[in-house]
Amino acid sequence: MLNISQDYLENINNSNVLQYFGKWTENVDILKENFINAKPFEHVVIDNFLNDEYIEKMHQEFPSDYTNWHKYCNPLEYKYSNNNIDLLQPIIKNVYYYLSSNEMLSIFKKFTNIDNLEYDEYMHGAGLHVYPSKGKLNVHLDYEKHPFSGKERRLNIILFMNKNWNDEWNGANELWDEELKNCIVETKVKFNRAIIFKTNDKSYHGVPKEIACPLHKYRKTLAYYYVSPLTNVKKHEYRSKAVFKKLYYDEYNSNMEKLYKIRKERLITNDDLNSFI
Repeated sequence: MLNISQDYLENINNSNVLQYFGKWTENVDILKENFINAKPFEHVVIDNFLNDEYIEKMHQEFPSDYTNWHKYCNPLEYKYSNNNIDLLQPIIKNVYYYLSSNEMLSIFKKFTNIDNLEYDEYMHGAGLHVYPSKGKLNVHLDYEKHPFSGKERRLNIILFMNKNWNDEWNGANELWDEELKNCIVETKVKFNRAIIFKTNDKSYHGVPKEIACPLHKYRKTLAYYYVSPLTNVKKHEYRSKAVFKKLYYDEYNSNMEKLYKIRKERLITNDDLNSFI
């Protein structure tokens, strides 16, 4: 199902999109240097991603009813997501169109050095994400080959939407080295902060520390992904699902190993979980 309307996007392309973003769009050369030289893989953290007035309106309109959202509830991932942007308030819906616009694509192409970058018209896996108390997202590699367009996932944007988040509640986005022995970058939750990173064979990331916020709180983010035409230079089959990995401090658990294998092929079901109990 397409989530980005071509007609609506055409109208957006005829407007001044940059007015909704912070001043970072004026410093693309600096961003490019920081992005390319970042460790453990290409990424950059941008504070004040959207302008103050716009992000404040988004905060006020962020949904509070998650009844009909898709729910991932298993030992590897515990979060809720919604990518049906037509059901969201226009102030939030439009951000996805701004990020899909020709103007923003040009900026992202320039500082990431991905010349053939494209927006994902399906927004597969993107949208609004919330993590409840005890929520988590184990460290993983994202899918490579898009299930609908067949294109390759190339770039992630995660925008934090929480005000007054307590660091003791965890929720930081973590970037790990290829050996999964060290967390190299920990990006803490801060309102209007975005982390942008390339997705590839070494982009291990996640929110592995269990969310410890009160029951009435949620870790809230806006997620957006870019793609490009699929190349044929891989020595292995392209990942069609996220591949989760055990970290060095995780104790061996045979049931978890089974879930790692299942998740590489498909989503984990309640039947899968019940068979381990």
